[in-house]
Amino acid sequence: MPYLLLLLGLIIGLYALYRFFINADVAQVKAAFILAIMVVLCAALFTLAVTGRLPAALGILVAVAPLAAGLWKARRDEHAETLEPGLHDEVRTRAEALEVLGLYEGASDKDIKDAYKRLIQKVHPDHEGSQWMAAKLNQAREILLKNK
Repeated sequence: MPYLLLLLGLIIGLYALYRFFINADVAQVKAAFILAIMVVLCAALFTLAVTGRLPAALGILVAVAPLAAGLWKARRDEHAETLEPGLHDEVRTRAEALEVLGLYEGASDKDIKDAYKRLIQKVHPDHEGSQWMAAKLNQAREILLKNK
């Protein structure tokens, strides 16, 4: 009888996981896998500690620590990139492009190129400038020169 209840619980749990994965997005699935790995590791460490194999549990913990630290750092760096201000802002209109380059309506191609050259020298990533600002300048120049 206990095995039947265990089997029934396993079937219900697998069905619930199936339904979850069908409706989940990538971030939810990733979080579920990380949670499952953490639960399994904690259960294994607890079992080893309770059965008197604490040195083995500590060995596993020491072996997993660098891996966990690397994953933590990668996740933090990934999160920091998404929080960079204006990273995904794009120059979409001619008015925005003129504002980025500091020009007024009616600027000639020469004015556009001169303003771009002057500004890109200040903010180019090779000269410790902002990659985000350099991208905005490139977009602004392309929009203004394409519309002429």
